[in-house]
Amino acid sequence: MNTQIYRKSGFHLFARLAVCLVLVLIVMTVSSGCRPSDKNSPDDGKLDVITTIFPPYDFARQIGGDHVNVTMLLPPGSESHTYEPTPREVVRIAKCDLFIYNGGLSDSWVERLLAAAELDPAKTLRMMDFVSLIEESEDGVLDHDHDHDEHNHEGESDLHEYDEHIWTNPQNALRISEGITEWLCETDPSHADYYRARMASYGNDLRALDETFRDIVNRGARSEIIVADRFPLIYFTSAYKLDYMAAFPGCAAETDPKPKTVAAIIDKVRDDHIPYIFFIEFSSRQLSGLIAEETGAEELLFHTAHNVAKEDFEAGVTYLEIMKQNTENLRRGLGE
Repeated sequence: MNTQIYRKSGFHLFARLAVCLVLVLIVMTVSSGCRPSDKNSPDDGKLDVITTIFPPYDFARQIGGDHVNVTMLLPPGSESHTYEPTPREVVRIAKCDLFIYNGGLSDSWVERLLAAAELDPAKTLRMMDFVSLIEESEDGVLDHDHDHDEHNHEGESDLHEYDEHIWTNPQNALRISEGITEWLCETDPSHADYYRARMASYGNDLRALDETFRDIVNRGARSEIIVADRFPLIYFTSAYKLDYMAAFPGCAAETDPKPKTVAAIIDKVRDDHIPYIFFIEFSSRQLSGLIAEETGAEELLFHTAHNVAKEDFEAGVTYLEIMKQNTENLRRGLGE
């Protein structure tokens, strides 16, 4: 009888220990799952670079090549103007070697983190610091009372005085890329020659792109574009001295166009016999489709490269590839 009691007690003790061990393993597994995976921040000796949007993501990987790991925070295919990071992403940003953001109203959360000393300014690059900024303007924009994105940016009116879409001008893309190159060279001097060589090649490609756009504009039968959509192209049109008519500001929220906006564009296209109108990536094409139906004008995409579709991102699409497609559509749009 005593032997049976001992055996039962021993069995129950073993069972309790086994359950405790399983619980410990579960906790360890869950805890490890809450940490950024090694795939996101590999310990391979490469610089860990994080960017908010697609343009600096591509610039950094073109220059950094085999010596950097680049991550884009903005999910491919998503709306860029309303993005906010998760707490886990903020931790990753704070730990990375270099964080590149654009600046402006959409990135006001970055300014708050910097002000709170949660990010190291020495490891942070603001793209707007490398270019001459252009103030937002109502000129040429029909529905200038259109609401901006729905984020609450109270007290941050100073941030939206300038248009954010600086990279649409290839010359600005060149200046930003040069700024990234200098940071990489100073931080990782052992690979400075590698970075500068890649920048030299990439810079030549950007200059060639700029010359292509200039040639298209100079040869064009028209010098005005009609954008039946949001207008994030002020840096582009300013660089190449193009006139424009657009429906909404560049950061306008997606809503129905006002009847007077529709009527004004239809009248413009008909009166000037304009054969092509432009829309922007991820557009609903509600307005451009209506204008095309009413006037017979053909719709053309002008892709700003602010963000890219998931399938394009996974295929490794580049800023240069996107902009080269824009050269073809602009050539048609201006009637070269």
